[in-house]
Amino acid sequence: CFGCQNEGEYLCSACFDKIELLENKCYLCDGETSNLGVCNLCQKDSGIDEIIVASHYDNELSSKLVEAFKYNFVESLGETLVNLIERQIFEKQLFSKFEKKIFVPIPLHRKRKIERGFNQAEILAGLLARKHGGDLELKLLKRKKYTLQQAKLTREERLVNMKESFEVIALDRDIIEVVLVDDVLTTGATFSEAAKVLKMAGVKKIICVAVCHG
Repeated sequence: CFGCQNEGEYLCSACFDKIELLENKCYLCDGETSNLGVCNLCQKDSGIDEIIVASHYDNELSSKLVEAFKYNFVESLGETLVNLIERQIFEKQLFSKFEKKIFVPIPLHRKRKIERGFNQAEILAGLLARKHGGDLELKLLKRKKYTLQQAKLTREERLVNMKESFEVIALDRDIIEVVLVDDVLTTGATFSEAAKVLKMAGVKKIICVAVCHG
């Protein structure tokens, strides 16, 4: 267990319950909002309609899990992280927002995916789709620009780094609503750039989901 070091599972139920869930706020500007995870101004600027995040990256246990999943290539931790998202969904009674929806992972550039060996967002999106009877859509969104790793950049650098990074391949059916999935939301630059191109392609509503905010 990443928390208590007892053997048996990556995160025991006692440590899982200790992870504090985030309260609702605008995760893009940290201001207050009556909407789900995004204020009216940021909603307009970003193209994102709602945001759901489970925990804060400052939480030592949450960050350990995400880092092991993403950088130590422990793919099987995806189930644990999705369970954390599911706990937030249960707490806020948000099941209807996910039921039978189209789940789109934030794509990695082809070069980055070769370097890492897998796309962590794709694993999370696939597990969420399976739990909610939805569809995993991997051919809708493409990362066309090889960008620097966001974790190593300042806020301003992140915004510039992600500019015009995505393109929609083909909208071969009417897609009204999309659930965009990634592991971490920091400035929201990645989600926002992806949301903008999806909206331009005709998607009406975008819900963004992440494990951590930080």
